[in-house]
Parts: sequence; C-alpha cells; structure tokens
Amino acid sequence: MSTGNISLDILLDELKDSVLAGNSSDDNVRAIKKRFQSVTDKEAKDIYALVAGAIKIAPKENASLVLTAPAGFSFKAKATKNTVESLLEGATKSILITGYSLSDYFKDMVDLIINKSQKGVFVKFYVNHIESQGTFDKLCRYKGRFLKIYNYPKAEDAMAALHAKVISVDGEKTLITSANLSYHGQQGNIEMGTVIDSKAIAKQVDDVFTQLVFKKVFVEV
Repeated sequence: MSTGNISLDILLDELKDSVLAGNSSDDNVRAIKKRFQSVTDKEAKDIYALVAGAIKIAPKENASLVLTAPAGFSFKAKATKNTVESLLEGATKSILITGYSLSDYFKDMVDLIINKSQKGVFVKFYVNHIESQGTFDKLCRYKGRFLKIYNYPKAEDAMAALHAKVISVDGEKTLITSANLSYHGQQGNIEMGTVIDSKAIAKQVDDVFTQLVFKKVFVEV
C-alpha cells in the first residue's frame, strides 16, 4: 500500500514491520512524533493504535513461486503443471482462464473445465485468435450459460496478442505465469510465475477482463 508520499511510505512500512514483529509501541510512537512534530504524546499513541489495528485486521495475502524447470532440477517452488491442475480441480464456484496457446497436451484439462461448467462452475475462457487454434473446437461445442468463451481477434497490428497467462479460481486464488497451456509451458521450458491467495488480486484480474469485454477488445464467441 502506498500513500503517495515516500517519507510516509517509509514510516508506514516501519510501523507495519514493527507491529507484525510484536515490538513495543514506544519506538513507533517516537517515530510518529518525529514525523509529525506538532502532535502530543496522546495523539501519537492514538495514531499508532489506529495504524496497528488496521494492520492486524488487514486480509492476509500469500504468494508462492511457481516454476517449470528441466527434469532433474530441484527447487523450493511449486511445479506449474501441478499448480494448474490443483487450481482447476479445486474450483467450486468460478474459473477465469486465458489461452495464448492451447495444445492437445491440455486436452484432459479441457475435459475437466467442461465437466466443471456442467456442474455449475462459471467458466470464462479468454482466447487469443481462436480461429487459428483448433484445440478450442471442443470447448466451443459446450459453450453456454456456465461456459463463456471470449476471443481476442486479430488486430491491425499483426503482432498484437493476448499474451497474459492467468488462471483465477473462486475469486480467491490466481496464477500469473509465463507458461502457456502446452507441454513445453507446463514441463519442457523454463517458466516462472506466482500463485497468489488474495481476493483483492482475484477481483482486480476479473475487473480487467470485464472491462476489456465491455470495451469490445474481447468478443464473446
């Protein structure tokens, strides 16, 4: 969170670190008085109590590294393939997913997505140049109330594309990655991303794509 003022941001970060570490309030009160020299001791304590209370009730956001790496390499990170499967299999309310490149390797997950939509999970699939991706034919046959497909059509700029790789489920967990929905993206390449457990981030992602549909950047198939 930023206040728009560097010195205030520094103070806020110091207060946050101190509160989360369980440190004494005395140093923090002195820091507040140093920054706001006209406040009384009581006012500084009140400011600290207000900030500390807000920090303690702020929703927790967790992020983990997600990685595709060559076979035989061992890293303390979640595997992209396992993360994608876990997110889609665990979805109970909604799935937002983008497809820059969708290969036959992903066909089992396509079946899973279709099955989820038939059980009432609301799926929004954003596709890059669907006319050039035959792997979407099966998904298109099942589009309906709970399975919406949106195409990013070819623009005047032939190089322009939907290049974002995102999966967001249940308005809570979001994977943002460099990996395509293909064999090399999930297992063969070196790819990196992060999975974020945050309702705020999930909402922001959904809002972005909703705006893009509203502005007709994406067209429903």
